[in-house]
Amino acid sequence: MNRIVRVFLPAALAFTVWLGVGPRAGHAAISPCRTDPLVTLSNTVQITLHEQIYDSSNDVTGIAYQLHVPKGVFVLSVIYYGAVPANLQKLTVYADEPPGTYDGYTTVSTGTTNIPVVAYMSSDILVSTFASGYSGQSLHNYMKFL
Repeated sequence: MNRIVRVFLPAALAFTVWLGVGPRAGHAAISPCRTDPLVTLSNTVQITLHEQIYDSSNDVTGIAYQLHVPKGVFVLSVIYYGAVPANLQKLTVYADEPPGTYDGYTTVSTGTTNIPVVAYMSSDILVSTFASGYSGQSLHNYMKFL
């Protein structure tokens, strides 16, 4: 029992300190905001690009998405969900991938530097991936299925 306390107590203490003075020190009480553009493609695949941004949506100044889809595929529709207004989100689609291959790049811009971000890419075919980093970085996700 004493060994368990020695192992977990330092980890719990470090996590508690990180919450208070970590990368989101000025935003410790803020729940992450989320964006969810849903992209419907001509090959019937639906791709959702969503982010967990550990900051207030008011501090988000823009989100740039690059979605690379298979050659010959085009976008039928895009619906923007989430706390960040659609006018702050920009999606560019390139049909330059082999069949079944999808690459997503997301860059979140915020007024405050080094805000933690997790970028997810998922499909309606139950494939999902994520990448984590900070605001200002290009986060890359990759999916391949046939």
